[in-house]
Amino acid sequence: MDGRLEVLGVDATGEALYRQVLRSPGRPLETHIGELGCSLQEGQRGLEQLRAQRLVRTADGGGLSADHPRAGLERVVSAEEARLATRRQDLARLRDSIDQFATDYRVGQERSSATPPSRERVDEAVIASMHEQLAASSVGPIRRTRLHAPAREVDDYPTTVAQVEAGRELRTLYLAETLGSSAGWILQWAEIGEQQRVAPKLPSEFVCFGSDSALATTQWGRSDGDWVVLRDPMVVAAFVELFDRLWVAATPAPDGVDTDGMLDLMRQGLKDEAIARVMGVSLRTVRRRVAAMMEGYGVETRFQLALKLAENVRGDHAPSADDA
Repeated sequence: MDGRLEVLGVDATGEALYRQVLRSPGRPLETHIGELGCSLQEGQRGLEQLRAQRLVRTADGGGLSADHPRAGLERVVSAEEARLATRRQDLARLRDSIDQFATDYRVGQERSSATPPSRERVDEAVIASMHEQLAASSVGPIRRTRLHAPAREVDDYPTTVAQVEAGRELRTLYLAETLGSSAGWILQWAEIGEQQRVAPKLPSEFVCFGSDSALATTQWGRSDGDWVVLRDPMVVAAFVELFDRLWVAATPAPDGVDTDGMLDLMRQGLKDEAIARVMGVSLRTVRRRVAAMMEGYGVETRFQLALKLAENVRGDHAPSADDA
């Protein structure tokens, strides 16, 4: 039976005290506490709970007494049931109002969708920080165009670097005339895993973060000045489409890797790790170059690439780095 009075806010000690008073009315709290084996604080708390429900009374001499349970508890239960019935009526009226609130919500959505998309202007001085925020809050490939040699270091983009090293796709289009001044930047990002291509002309400088947002210059065709964050899905999709068209027409960026020497080592059966050690480049660079050769040969597996390399030993010409 323990725990039946919990619904009334009476704990186990209070319920035990109530049963003691029913069995032995007229005795003081201290006597009941001694028989229950609880502390004075616990007994007093239980007594207050019982008094709150008017289940136990204290006489002038300190003795505790209680009405017959059929009277005391029936009164409490009836009062609780009345409150419950009122609560159910209130909830029923609230349920009837749900359709009205839903109409208000629908009107709000329609009005907000008609509002022009917000654009967040970003000062050029904090562009790297904004790049990091958008990278952290988005998914999907990152697409970038570069019109000039970057003024910032790769270390200014720790979040982006970590994402690319973890497997996130990063593509960057470089303007051909800036390759010399951007060589250090290009090499560092290539080592991290950036996919790089070169275009003779680029319309403007911008970055697309998946399909979530785009970061573009406020002056089309220039990379100096302020930038703006674009979040409208149609605008972002237009930038992604523009980038993809430019990417297809561009050529792979030179990476300074001796492709012919790598081919010879691959024909000898060396693993990527061994090739990297022999050539003095990173394992990532070797794997990126192998992937480019697979694309150039139009094969999908390393085994198919090995067959193509064997054919070249018999006289065929291997695709150049630009063919990849």
